Amino acid sequence: MSATASRAGSSFSLGFLFLSKERRAALDAVYEFARLVDDVVDEGALSQDDAARELDAWRAEVAALYAGRPAKPLAVRLAPHVERFKLPREGFDGLLDGVAMDLEKRRYETYPDLEKYLFGVAGTVGLLCVEVFGHAATAPEPLRAYAVSMGNAFQLTNILRDVGVDLEKGRVYLPQADLREAGCSLETLLRREHTPAFGAVMKRQYARAKAEYARAAELLDPADRPAQLPGAVMAAVYEDLLEELRRREFRVLFQKVATPKGRRVVLALKAWARAYGIY
Repeated sequence: MSATASRAGSSFSLGFLFLSKERRAALDAVYEFARLVDDVVDEGALSQDDAARELDAWRAEVAALYAGRPAKPLAVRLAPHVERFKLPREGFDGLLDGVAMDLEKRRYETYPDLEKYLFGVAGTVGLLCVEVFGHAATAPEPLRAYAVSMGNAFQLTNILRDVGVDLEKGRVYLPQADLREAGCSLETLLRREHTPAFGAVMKRQYARAKAEYARAAELLDPADRPAQLPGAVMAAVYEDLLEELRRREFRVLFQKVATPKGRRVVLALKAWARAYGIY
């Protein structure tokens, strides 16, 4: 995926269409940071120790950024946006902690354990994005909860879509306790057997994702819906993808499901209409 969301061909790029030039530049810089630090771990070009050192270097750079002394070109580029939109340092530090978890863990015992990962790799980005998009009516606590729920929903959808891809990397994000409860052995999963037990595990994560989408929708003050439209566009596309996974009975062990570009555009327009009370 390109570091520039406008060239990524993703739901992220659709969100750019509803932003001012200034906010678009801020979101582009945030997206590039997220993509860069994720690639440190996921690209496989670095050893585990070298990847950890690279993430530590970025932690030091984030500290320098918030001290007014950024050095790396991306940090310099982020600096005016951090000041203008009051981007929380927690978003950057938390994201670094989240991607670092992929260096240390390949399994998660319970859903609460997985939630820590969801926050690290997605909720943190949500905390940054809601500030870039802008808000005036939603109180701080529900706004934070909104950002985290959106992040949880998006990342759970990614996890369900990418079960097969993640297996190739030796990673299993489906909670081990859920696998045991459903009678889906890890060995069966690694053999990529699409069993009723596997389907039961996937349905449980699907229900959790749906609950997060619903919760997020309730948390945002209606007056902030136009400003937060880019997030709503991404939510519409991701939730539609989640429904497509369900319709296909979660057959993701050998294929990756995607939403066609034309459908993404239709979903974006519907999200725009809902935000302005038209649809």
